[in-house]
Amino acid sequence: MKKSQIILLLLITLITTGLDTLAQTKITGTVTSKDNGETIPGANVVVKGTTQGTITDMDGKFSLVLNSPNAVLQCSFIGFKPVETAVNGQKEIHIKLESELIAIDEVVAVGYSTVSKRDLTGSVGQVKGDVLAKSPVTNYDQALAGRVAGVQVSSADGTPGEGLSIVIRCGNSITGDNSPLYVIDGIPMENFDPGSISSHDIESFDVLKDASASAIYGSRGANGVIIITTKKGKEDGTTEISLNSSVGTQWIPTRLEVMSPYDYVKYLEEVMISQGESYEENFRTHWVSPEEYRNVRPINWQDRIMRSALIQNHNLSVSGGNKKSSIYLSVDYTDQVGTLINTGFNKANNNLKFTHRITDKAQLGGYLYYSYIYRNGLDISGNNRLSIIRDAITFRPVRPLVDDGKEGGLDLDDPNELRFDPVKTLSNTDRYKKQDVIRGNLFLNYDITKALKLKLSGNYNVDNRKESLFFKKDTYEGTKGIDGINGTLTYRHYQTLSTSNTLTYSKKIARGQTLTALVGTEAQIAENDYFIAKNKKMPTDAFGTDKLELGIEPELPVSAAFENRLLSFFGNVNYNYKERYLLTLNYRADGSSKFAQGNQWGYFPSAALAWRMIEEDFISDLNLFSNLKLRLGYGITGNNRIGDFAAFSLINYNEFSGYSFNERYQLGVYHYNLASADLKWETTSQFNLGIDMGFLDNRVTLTADFYRKNTRDLLLNADMALSTGYSQVLQNVGEVQNQGMELSVNTINISKRDFKWNSAFNISFNKNKTIALNSGQEALYTNPDWYFRFKEYQYITKIGEPVGMIYGLKRDGVYQFEDFNYDEATGKYTLKEGLPDNGRAVAPGSVKFKDLSGIDGKPDGTINELDRVVIGNPHPKHFGGLTNDFRYKNFDLQLFLQWSYGNDILNANRIMFENPGLIGNQYNLLAPAADRWTPENPTNGVQTYRFANVFGFPQDGNLVSDFYIEDGSYLKLKTVTLGYTFSKSFLNKAGIKSCRLYVAGQNLHTWTNYSGYDPDVSVGKYGALTPGLDYSAYPMSSTFMGGVQIKF
Repeated sequence: MKKSQIILLLLITLITTGLDTLAQTKITGTVTSKDNGETIPGANVVVKGTTQGTITDMDGKFSLVLNSPNAVLQCSFIGFKPVETAVNGQKEIHIKLESELIAIDEVVAVGYSTVSKRDLTGSVGQVKGDVLAKSPVTNYDQALAGRVAGVQVSSADGTPGEGLSIVIRCGNSITGDNSPLYVIDGIPMENFDPGSISSHDIESFDVLKDASASAIYGSRGANGVIIITTKKGKEDGTTEISLNSSVGTQWIPTRLEVMSPYDYVKYLEEVMISQGESYEENFRTHWVSPEEYRNVRPINWQDRIMRSALIQNHNLSVSGGNKKSSIYLSVDYTDQVGTLINTGFNKANNNLKFTHRITDKAQLGGYLYYSYIYRNGLDISGNNRLSIIRDAITFRPVRPLVDDGKEGGLDLDDPNELRFDPVKTLSNTDRYKKQDVIRGNLFLNYDITKALKLKLSGNYNVDNRKESLFFKKDTYEGTKGIDGINGTLTYRHYQTLSTSNTLTYSKKIARGQTLTALVGTEAQIAENDYFIAKNKKMPTDAFGTDKLELGIEPELPVSAAFENRLLSFFGNVNYNYKERYLLTLNYRADGSSKFAQGNQWGYFPSAALAWRMIEEDFISDLNLFSNLKLRLGYGITGNNRIGDFAAFSLINYNEFSGYSFNERYQLGVYHYNLASADLKWETTSQFNLGIDMGFLDNRVTLTADFYRKNTRDLLLNADMALSTGYSQVLQNVGEVQNQGMELSVNTINISKRDFKWNSAFNISFNKNKTIALNSGQEALYTNPDWYFRFKEYQYITKIGEPVGMIYGLKRDGVYQFEDFNYDEATGKYTLKEGLPDNGRAVAPGSVKFKDLSGIDGKPDGTINELDRVVIGNPHPKHFGGLTNDFRYKNFDLQLFLQWSYGNDILNANRIMFENPGLIGNQYNLLAPAADRWTPENPTNGVQTYRFANVFGFPQDGNLVSDFYIEDGSYLKLKTVTLGYTFSKSFLNKAGIKSCRLYVAGQNLHTWTNYSGYDPDVSVGKYGALTPGLDYSAYPMSSTFMGGVQIKF
């Protein structure tokens, strides 16, 4: 090579290198924790798409030389969520990492304040709002089951939009309300409707479980407290717009299996032949022979009333502000078309929340919340006479070859026929409930000194409801009912005005010692009233309840008004010594107008101690724990959930209380309520022992709580001597005990840059026991009244046993031929000596029970109420949930399993639909009835319809037995969510902060041995006295949705 060429090549190389050097950019930056602002040493900072990177120094700082000013940095550190940050020509980059560990410094809400988990002395469970929002449900409570240890969430049925039963550490009261107190952004509320808040607005959901945590709420804290904190405006000077939109479908995954056309016609043949020659002739004329229907496709009446239905939710929120002012505005719309025809639920939630710092010491804030809620559709479980599910099950599954004019087997000329076409009933019954809910709050925070802070707040809540029920012509009521076409309008108004004011002092009083003290006062006035109007025998159904005046038989309107007041004083002290020893003291005094003078005030103290053992050298030196804390608490809480005037003797008058005097109608009054003069608060004392543990830098955390609580002076509707004229009177009698254990385990199984896997597990055990009832009373018997004919007691609450045990007879199969002596001359069967009857005449094929007792305590040869025993326990041995969260690069997946184990269900559907001839001799039955006893099929399962002129079913009063008790244990694939989040480098070009596409499913599969629609059911109308009852419930639905989450 020539010398000139070599020189030229060197010059080109030098110029190229210089240009590359000029194109490079040096940047510096800092990586901090988003949670507490502390710097993070050792964090990985890598240029995306390259191997170029560095780690932060001891001060969390880093520097890099970039080849492009538009590079994207990827930052990660163990225990934190990885982030991507676009450089965009910046020379200094600040990266904030959000913790992914189960942090012991996480803040939880307690009474009138917040504390970090490390300083918590009581038992508190928490669910983050985003967890609830990810579930494809209409209301947050539907996503809560299995999420928090000790919190049992159960469904009455699957009615769209209906609130679920939430009970914390099992029920305290027997005849009272066991639902918790709700505190929404500091406002205590009873009878809170979950539909009146959007899941997307919830920031955190905290559950105060033990008395040391809930006693600060005094008379209303006995059933536990749920604190819902909603989102607020941003304070970092930015504005964020969020859109969440999802659409999906719902369906009922199961059907109750009924007899096939062949089995039904075969059963019908047996019935009609047993009724005589004319009936048999009628059968041969219309039905001919069962063989004609062996391969006929059935009419599925359940399919006719059920459908796949649309569900959608759309939420838009704006959050913005700075250190001086902030605002949060959200609009949410939900529409759920019911999976039974002419049913549904929709709501619109609007939320405005703001703060403004007036001065350096004063801040003004508040919120305004408005909800419109609309629930549509007939009460599917019906009353104790009519039932949609009953009609869909019992309508015949096939038409006769020769039409008999009875669609579905319905004979409208039969006065005893209570059924009606279920499709027509649903389609022609207009029932809806409209609610307008407004909640307002205005508060003032004032820093008197750095240590002394004052908070004043006023709250207003109003709930206006309109309920309409209209039966058109093509319904049972309109066609056969004595009221004809009729309608009822009900207006209800609930209003609460309250104020809550606190003064808080917090200061380090000495080296290593912190004292926080709070005193406060609350006052509340709650009012409600209602008005009911009904008109009957309307000439047309064209106008519904909009023209009630068209009816010719109006009922007298009914109206009433109520009011109660509550005045409270409370205080709280938290003492922290060297982050090692913690003390919490609470005291509250409540005065309620619900009680008579002398008993209006109740006093509720609590105390809790905690020892952060991890701070002790002898524990930390073990190098085993990353957190270890022991908690001990005791407190007393109250319950005043009775009627506003339940403690007072009352007189009343109505349309039936008048009398005639001098040929003129005179208004008369009657004694309406007999009150106990010394009625007072129901009180619950609770002891709690807890331990919090962390391992492997808190990658594994465990919380265990052991509790025992006794509820005394129960507000119980106690039985009275009939000579008083009252069957029951509300009194302070009885005692109930609950004790149990709760365990929660959270783990970070894998935490890599591209793959993460976290798990959360909780399980709860509880034993419930009745300690005492009314004086001299050993047991309380309850008839759940699900069908008007069946008057027998089906539940018992007995001293020494749990509340609400299922009560009935012990089944002993079916009487067989060998149980009788047969007289060929008379053709009669006589029961052999030593064998009991079933309470009525019996023959082979009749149902058989065990004779357990008589008047003298020994078997007496017949079956009656003396043979009843406990036949089922509706309380689970344990329940809980398991969550697994996976993240692979931009994909996220959550699998949530929920279970209940060891609880029994009284399947009343089987009592009605597996007893041939019980409610109708030509009704279709559940499939097991096809294998009923016959002379050719002498089984021990379902009894015969009729043999030897004797009906096989038992007499009324002997219907409930252990034959209809089923194991209600289940494991549900409750929630599955799969999402994909687009990378920030892709979204930045469109001005989008984040975008996530997702699909989600709810109630996708249930593993259970229960034969009903769903084992998560309890339609008993008497609360704790009648749990685990399934009859004609709205079936549970499965849900699948797809959606998008976008932030700008």
